[in-house]
Amino acid sequence: MFHLDTLSTLVAATLVLLLGRKLVQTVPLLKKYTIPEPVAGGLLVALALLVLKKSMDIDIDFDMSLKDPLMLAFFATIGLNANLASLRAGGKVLGTFLICWPGRLPYPAATAPGRRGVSCSLSATVLPTPPRWRWPARLSAWCSAA
Repeated sequence: MFHLDTLSTLVAATLVLLLGRKLVQTVPLLKKYTIPEPVAGGLLVALALLVLKKSMDIDIDFDMSLKDPLMLAFFATIGLNANLASLRAGGKVLGTFLICWPGRLPYPAATAPGRRGVSCSLSATVLPTPPRWRWPARLSAWCSAA
């Protein structure tokens, strides 16, 4: 097992970010769907670490003291590219999502307090809708057809 201290972990995170930037610039599919650079690089490195662990039993342990500040920075900056033109480009599908799903989100938590894994899609297709959350029939039919 290899243990990386705080500085080494920060250097590794920077290299993952740079790898992600290179990936997004060179792979057209990632650029087309605006996959964030940390996600692209992180997924590739996670797969590489999985292969190392399973094939050669090499485990790399990162220092986690900077996990919370770095996650906060990531999630705070992920939406900086958002603008109204991007929302308009989403079209009817995005409009359907924005209208239909907010009312369905509390449903799994309300019906299964100990089961946080119940998904909204399951609640929309399998589980009955409680009467107080029923929508007008026309809107429900439109959301189901989308």
